[in-house]
Amino acid sequence: MGRGVRLLMKVPAVRRVMVRLWNVEEAVAKLQTALNAHESKLDAHQAEVSALEARQGQFIAEQPNQQEERLAQLSDAVQIQRQQIEWLLQNQQAEINELMAQQAQPAVREAALSIQAQIDGLIAQINRLIADSERHSAGLAEVSQHLPPAHRMNLEATLHGQQLQLGALNSTITAQQMQLAALNDIVRQMTAVRASPPSAVVNAAEPSRSEQPPRPAVKPYTFEQLLNREVESLGLDLAFNIHIPKAAGNTVNALFRQLGFIPVPLDMNTNEFFSTVREDRWFEGYAAPPPRDAYLMTGHMRLDQPMFRRLWMPHMIVSVLRDPVERMLSNYNFTLRRPANPWHDEVVNKGMSFVEYSSRMLDAIGPQYSFFDETGKGVFARTGNAPVEECLANLLTKVSFYGLSERFDEFAALTGYLLGRAKILAVAPANVTSEIEDLTGLPLKTALTEEERDGLGTLMKDDIWFYQEAVKEYDRRVADPRLQAVFSDVLPLIKSSREAMGKILVLRDPADSSRRAFQRVR
Repeated sequence: MGRGVRLLMKVPAVRRVMVRLWNVEEAVAKLQTALNAHESKLDAHQAEVSALEARQGQFIAEQPNQQEERLAQLSDAVQIQRQQIEWLLQNQQAEINELMAQQAQPAVREAALSIQAQIDGLIAQINRLIADSERHSAGLAEVSQHLPPAHRMNLEATLHGQQLQLGALNSTITAQQMQLAALNDIVRQMTAVRASPPSAVVNAAEPSRSEQPPRPAVKPYTFEQLLNREVESLGLDLAFNIHIPKAAGNTVNALFRQLGFIPVPLDMNTNEFFSTVREDRWFEGYAAPPPRDAYLMTGHMRLDQPMFRRLWMPHMIVSVLRDPVERMLSNYNFTLRRPANPWHDEVVNKGMSFVEYSSRMLDAIGPQYSFFDETGKGVFARTGNAPVEECLANLLTKVSFYGLSERFDEFAALTGYLLGRAKILAVAPANVTSEIEDLTGLPLKTALTEEERDGLGTLMKDDIWFYQEAVKEYDRRVADPRLQAVFSDVLPLIKSSREAMGKILVLRDPADSSRRAFQRVR
């Protein structure tokens, strides 16, 4: 509680409240009017959602030559609505902060509680809008089957970005509720001491941090610095996960969430992390000394992501690599199961070979080593041209540490040890493909013919060399006696915990044997 008070008292809005308590009644009236307006806008948005659903049904029935234009219009409409919701959230948060601080006056406490109930209603409406938006995304995915492969791939990236954005909206609502609780605690403390001048108030003439000159960017911590405990006091609280597609990136997110980090996904539509949180406020938070909230910025980014050139606070970069052939098999099976994926129809119905599919994927996304290329434009598509040797050097010197997907237990133990965070047990592996319903009846591909292996050996020569060299360096690093001592004690515990979790995940529901006992209801 003391930590929350100290952090929130540094916020300019809270400090200003201490010198503006006499405007309480006017502020309450203003907020009531604003909330009524917000509620009207949300009702209007609900009507727009219903209209979009009707337009979507009409769209599916139209001729194929009109689908692409209508699809773009629907996507734009959904995006505009999401931006309006985010704008409402941001404005509502500022007003909530002011009102809850003003609760220090007993005369308005009852009115504030009433308005808070209305806010809860608004949040419920926002959740309904999010659910409607998810249905739109599903409909757009169905329509995308009629588009050419290149257009389907662009749509798939857009849908993925929208899903990540919805997750960020949910995180914002949760954070908003937590902040309301913290502000209530502060109000109680302020009420107890309102007769005396607050010692933490800063002179109003003091310039805000946003007016301070920009700080120079810093390099991420190295593996050696982390291993030798050469980090800031109370540990590291900012990490970046370079999520290589089909290389255990979602399991990495689950591990860091379990370790106490708050995931902030990359918005693939805007290529930014701050669709629902103000970037300057987020950066300002790191001017305070630790302990602070820990964040994991995660997504399909490369080392050319512009964010890396603006980081002035201590941070680290992590990633997990996967055998290139196994990674391509996983991509192939994902396409086999997911009708909206590019080349699904070519693979299922038109006899596209595995080698040809792999060639298309490499052209579209790039090999694994390209995610450690700094020479591009900082977008998901491959735009850099660094050779494989340079990308390997970047991995070894500009990524704090990395793991191997087939040895993920080691990565979990290594991460927990380097960060000084012990909650590394029972991290359930996240396998997206296994959760997709099989609509084709075709078996997943699990092995290669000699011809396919030879073809991939030529096609992915550089990527295979990159992975082999990365494995050599990984083995050299984990041979450190300190890590070996940790692994010998911890890996058996992780294995036992994972096996127990696996048994729990496959238990059948006693009320319905067709589903798993702990399967999420959909």
